[in-house]
Amino acid sequence: MTLLMLPIEVIIPELKQQLTLKQQVILQAPPGAGKSTFLPLLLLKESWFAGKIIMLEPRRLAARNIAHYLASQLGQEVGQQVGYRLRGETKISSETQLEIVTEGILVRLLQQDPELNGVDLVIFDEFHERNLQADLGLALCLDMQATLRDNLTLLIMSATLDNNALQQHLPEAGYVSCEGRGFPIDTIYHPVVTRTANSNDRYLQQTALVSLIQKAFMEQEGNILVFVAGVKEILGCCQALQTWINNNNLAVLLAPLYGQLSLDAQQVAIRAPSNNQRKIVVATNIAETSLTIDGITVVVDSGVERSFKFQAQTGIGKLTSQFISEASATQRAGRAGRLSAGTCYRLWAKEKRLNAQNDAPILQSELTALMLEISAWGVNHPKQLPFLTQPPEKHIQVAQQLLQAINAIDINGRCTKHGEQIIEFALSPRLGHMLLTAKTLEKKLNVQGLLALACLLAAFLESNEKSSDDIVAELASVSYQVKTQYKKLLKKCAISAPTILPLQYCGVLLAIAFPDRIAMSRNNANHDYLLSNGAGACLNQSSILLNEKMLVVADLALSEQQTNSLIYKACAISLDEIKALLPDYLTSTDYLFWSLKENKLIAEKRLMLGKICISRVPLNKVTKEQKCEALLNGVRQVGLSMLFWSDSNKALLTRLRYASLQYELANKDKVIDYSEEALLNELDIWLAPFCIGITQPEQFKKVDLKAALLSRLSWEQQQKLDRDFPQAIVVPTGSTIKLTYREQQVPLLSVKMQELYGQAQTPSIFDGKIDIQLALLSPAMKPLQLTQNLDSFWSGAYKEVQKEMKGRYPKHFWPDDPATAVATRKTKKHLS
Repeated sequence: MTLLMLPIEVIIPELKQQLTLKQQVILQAPPGAGKSTFLPLLLLKESWFAGKIIMLEPRRLAARNIAHYLASQLGQEVGQQVGYRLRGETKISSETQLEIVTEGILVRLLQQDPELNGVDLVIFDEFHERNLQADLGLALCLDMQATLRDNLTLLIMSATLDNNALQQHLPEAGYVSCEGRGFPIDTIYHPVVTRTANSNDRYLQQTALVSLIQKAFMEQEGNILVFVAGVKEILGCCQALQTWINNNNLAVLLAPLYGQLSLDAQQVAIRAPSNNQRKIVVATNIAETSLTIDGITVVVDSGVERSFKFQAQTGIGKLTSQFISEASATQRAGRAGRLSAGTCYRLWAKEKRLNAQNDAPILQSELTALMLEISAWGVNHPKQLPFLTQPPEKHIQVAQQLLQAINAIDINGRCTKHGEQIIEFALSPRLGHMLLTAKTLEKKLNVQGLLALACLLAAFLESNEKSSDDIVAELASVSYQVKTQYKKLLKKCAISAPTILPLQYCGVLLAIAFPDRIAMSRNNANHDYLLSNGAGACLNQSSILLNEKMLVVADLALSEQQTNSLIYKACAISLDEIKALLPDYLTSTDYLFWSLKENKLIAEKRLMLGKICISRVPLNKVTKEQKCEALLNGVRQVGLSMLFWSDSNKALLTRLRYASLQYELANKDKVIDYSEEALLNELDIWLAPFCIGITQPEQFKKVDLKAALLSRLSWEQQQKLDRDFPQAIVVPTGSTIKLTYREQQVPLLSVKMQELYGQAQTPSIFDGKIDIQLALLSPAMKPLQLTQNLDSFWSGAYKEVQKEMKGRYPKHFWPDDPATAVATRKTKKHLS
């Protein structure tokens, strides 16, 4: 390969061959190899691709820049042979053969035309980023390939693929690997003292990072690319650097780079600086791969990235900062060596071990949009699609619950007509539901401009702009980006912008979108709120919403330094508004439970808004059945320890749990689960029938727990339990000795040694599968030996035991060959 050749050119013949032979091809090529900027134009010329080529890029900025670059290589404008489709921005024409799109657009195209008619090749670029839409797009394409279009080709490209996982997932795929150009990169490690995963200085104080950038600037020539965790770090770093640049009168262009920047600001970071000027770009991981930033020969890497991890138990995301993976570190360093030899400064010790790959986003993301998309595709669970990584079941359940609450899917997980209409807006399901409901509500209430207000709210919330937490105040001065999206939504809804918006309905509209995030003040000094989903949240101490009794929260997150989620965007709402306009949100419930603290029955009629108790009044009449149910609720709250367990019933429960575990390990069908969780979940089935008439906790003493526990088994199952896992074993003397069952260990039989004479093998249970453990006892019932191998004990360690016991218990029989001796319960005197 000559220096003028791109590395990708070397493997083109092999790649072409694989693309003609295989439905799926995996291409691994390092940054700068030409996979995004050279290969697509080459494939356009191939006669065996008569239809369109769609190439997916994970980021809008990269998609736009690559489209412009490829079009310029053809001497054309974007929108001719090469075009792009981004959300809210499209430049294609009838002559477009290569479309650069973001993953969300591919999903839209697939939903509109499940066969992708007219498309011959779909390229997944930078697939290693594994965002949610990329995983979904690949799963849908593979499903469509298998059922509708076996002549569609998929090319999956990346600089750092997890090849083992992908090749196992696509065992029939072709695989091609490309080496890089190989410019040397000098790596300099500059660790931070006391930097730990959970400490405040983990990601380096701003001064330390700025000092390292200054050091790199003084020691090296060329432009510098700095990687930091997030926007907050970018702004802080840029502020400190700009002061240094001004104080030293340096000819330096300082440019931030992150996804929310305007297009013009992003282009400043990407373009080469003017003559005699050096450039420092401070970026998030947006700059790791597909973006080409002119003139970079130095990288300063903080080693940190910010991720948003969804917590299913609260329905709230948590912002976490974490060390990057080894793959990301390699990508970042590679930015310094694209044009020539370069230098990478790393803010961690050389000995630091990074994970090879961090978790795929699908494992830590909120899945509402994904679950709505797959339901529209015709399936109700991700397991029915070939996802590279299956999402967590709890995340799936949370998403399904929300989608059912907004009537987007039915109880069977099928997409409703309302759900299909939500998808057409290409917004989050919450906001699409708000627009559709606002249209109906506007007519019902005869409030002009209500749908337009919903459009403005949707545009503002989708922009993800960080501002003050009062949404109504922010709507008065929205950005150009929000105004543009607002106009597009108005057009989609076929309405015009009204002169005046009915801002007083903001709270109601947001409550439609976020029924699980209506919040009521806890009336404490911390300004905490209880959300209708049961989670807690708090306002910033300087918020102008501090005195509001009720809020609707549109945006919140939990950071590493917080115990409560911080509210970023919210709007006031009143209980009267909810009662008048959203009465279905309120439910009246008879609430009965046994207060262990007060040792009495609490019986109330409660008006509930989700998990928020709006009001409560005592119930005047409480039946015996209700009292019994209250006590059972107490058991659910406290646990099974609230019941009265005799030793024999404790032993029975342990035996049942041990048997359940062994049946499961042996892959037996219909294993009955006796875990605490399972028993508490099914109290109404096995315990309630034995608690009729009980109205006080003390009366649990009367409950026949043995009968209750065994009621979960049929007669045949009980007989099988006694055969497989007997309560006792008959030893050679004829004595029946109880077995002691233990949940995580084999059962124990404690028996006098003399009663096992003549027993050559260890007794067993479960059709001989499990040898029990023997506690061999002295005549005084003291343990002499623990063994699971009786034959070995008789022929070995017994000799030492015999010698000692003959002297201590001379009246008892201690034969030389216990394996063949006659078992006895008697002394020598009585034997004769």
